[in-house]
Amino acid sequence: MKLRTHSAARTRRGLTLVELVLSAGLLALLVAAVFVLVRQFMGVWDKSEVRRMQVEESSGVAELCAADLAALEPGPRGDFLAEWAFFDHDGDGVPETKWPRVRLVRHASVAELARLQAGDDKAERITGEGLIEVIWAVLPLDPGTRDVSRRSFGALWRGERIYGPARGADVSFFDEKYLSAGGVPRPTSTQEVSGGVLWIGMQFATQTSLLREGWKLGNAPGDTVASWDAWQRGRPNAQRHVWNDPSDFLPKAGDTPLLPRRVRLEFEFEHPADLRRRTRLSNYLGPQDGGFEVDDPAKLPEPGGHVLVDSEWLRIESVMGRWVNVRRGERGTAPKPHENGSVLHYGRTLVRDVPIAVHREDWDL
Repeated sequence: MKLRTHSAARTRRGLTLVELVLSAGLLALLVAAVFVLVRQFMGVWDKSEVRRMQVEESSGVAELCAADLAALEPGPRGDFLAEWAFFDHDGDGVPETKWPRVRLVRHASVAELARLQAGDDKAERITGEGLIEVIWAVLPLDPGTRDVSRRSFGALWRGERIYGPARGADVSFFDEKYLSAGGVPRPTSTQEVSGGVLWIGMQFATQTSLLREGWKLGNAPGDTVASWDAWQRGRPNAQRHVWNDPSDFLPKAGDTPLLPRRVRLEFEFEHPADLRRRTRLSNYLGPQDGGFEVDDPAKLPEPGGHVLVDSEWLRIESVMGRWVNVRRGERGTAPKPHENGSVLHYGRTLVRDVPIAVHREDWDL
């Protein structure tokens, strides 16, 4: 009888303190492992989602810009002007950042002409000779901001109007009075297409450019150029930047505008959410320095990629621990001093080549 009572009591005994501590410890380890796994998965998913958004945004902008270029008007009414303008991002009164600006005349469909005149009286509607003017411009996203991390961003704007003489406040995009003294288009004439612009590059293949070994900017016969003036009137300001210099090997424009054979576009965007994945300088960087330390080298692009510090582009050559060797003054910028703690910006680059239909591509150049 006593044995049965003792056995029943043993079967009803609970866990000891040691067993409880061990169980709680194992449960904590399991929860921690699951948490780390979920966090890593969410990090990978978040990065993939950001990359997808960047690709979609870049692709959409590239398609819209390529459509404008593919419909260029090659006749006497046509025009194409691509140049580089400088803007003051940091509010110190000195323009330090260059952005591209493109103005062109292109063919327009009946639907496009109707859309641009929606709401107008039928008596006031015009055909525009089947042409519209288009402007693409990058402007400072937040000019004069005190937030250093936002000074590098630009906003991409696009405007369009029916080709023809001025109609009240609606003046031609090629008119000298259209842009302000600071290079800003007239209000209400453009709409923002995208923000978070870090870089938009453009190169133009001339009639003698050799593209077999890649696109190379320069002033040799086989090089490409960074600006274009279809009527060769000296409209790009060569005193502002060397990229506005005309090529010495272009043929003269005659009764029709001179258009490039091909156009290469580069787009690089960065979203505000990306800033938490960016590293910063850990030391002062002088204009002559060829390297620097960063807080977290894991947040850098691969060697060969570019980073933007303030208004200067740098190309990453190699990474050794926290030390980064770079090539200074890339993408037409000049080496400048950068303070400790400056953010290294970069995005995903999309390159798009656009052939201009008025030129034959069987020259095999």
